[in-house]
Amino acid sequence: MSSNSILNNKQNIFSQNGEDGIIEYIFSKMNISKGNFIEFGAWDGKHLSNTYNLFLKGWEGIYIEADREKSKTLFNNFSNDKEKITCINSMVGFNETDKLDTIIDKSNHLNKNFDFVSIDVDGLDYFILKAMNKYLPKVICIEVNAGHDPLYDKEIPINIASNNIGQSIKIINDVAEQKGYFSLCYTGNLFLVKNDFKHLFSSDIKSLENIYIDFLSNLDLYAIKHLYNTFIVKKVYNGFTFENNILQKFITKS
Repeated sequence: MSSNSILNNKQNIFSQNGEDGIIEYIFSKMNISKGNFIEFGAWDGKHLSNTYNLFLKGWEGIYIEADREKSKTLFNNFSNDKEKITCINSMVGFNETDKLDTIIDKSNHLNKNFDFVSIDVDGLDYFILKAMNKYLPKVICIEVNAGHDPLYDKEIPINIASNNIGQSIKIINDVAEQKGYFSLCYTGNLFLVKNDFKHLFSSDIKSLENIYIDFLSNLDLYAIKHLYNTFIVKKVYNGFTFENNILQKFITKS
């Protein structure tokens, strides 16, 4: 583990891959103690959530869950917090009628200035991000497939991405750059931060390749073996063939 790695801050309270600790680090650097978030798919608002810890610290926000049964639990969990939390049962897409901008426009959530958005929809995250233009938060956490070489530069078509394939770090980074963001770190989710705050993270910024190597360096042996078996040995995952020389070389050196 690198001594200057931002991933040294990883900690799970409710998150899955250390995101709670990364989020706390980022917003402490920004001097934001209570903000406004969006998370989808939110499930029940607690399970493997990147924002429930923020809620407990006094943040407000929007939870969006597409599944009707899961959303019933979500609504129930926050039934006493309606002044701070808006729960929405909806599929977030990338067309005019269902993109995030449209859903927020139609919502009754009063504060529409967002500090953090967590996007996890198993494959189509990139297309949702691409359609976001009106409500762009200070920080975005977005799922990125760890099987890709981080510099893989071909956009995965929607019909393939929908099989939980997703895009590479580079493809996500490229569309984020167009919206005024830079890539900060990767946990399995890529953290994107508005360029306005870049000066606060000068000692943390790495190249896309090194962001990915840092991610690999912070995995335990079980996780490394899982990536190796899934994306190097088997190579074909949900019908897509992966080529990842960085992962191959990293495992060879390990």
